Amino acid sequence: MTKTLMIDMSDGKWMVDVFSQANDSGVYDLIFPNTSTQVSLKESELYGFRYSLNAKQGTAFRILLDDIVLAEGEIDKTEMLTGNGVL
Repeated sequence: MTKTLMIDMSDGKWMVDVFSQANDSGVYDLIFPNTSTQVSLKESELYGFRYSLNAKQGTAFRILLDDIVLAEGEIDKTEMLTGNGVL
């Protein structure tokens, strides 16, 4: 199935990667300045995601897969944020 991976962030730079244990290309799927991309997922596999964001303190962000919010928040005083999760 094909899904749309998106980031909503008004300023800064980002990298977002979707991966599975069986198939990780090592290439980030969504890289600044692109704000959306198509990813192909198999229903029988478990997927994870990781992200790295750089922006001014207080910059809000949301990372979505179609209409599902994977991560959201604000950049803190370090002006960097990394995270991961399971789809």
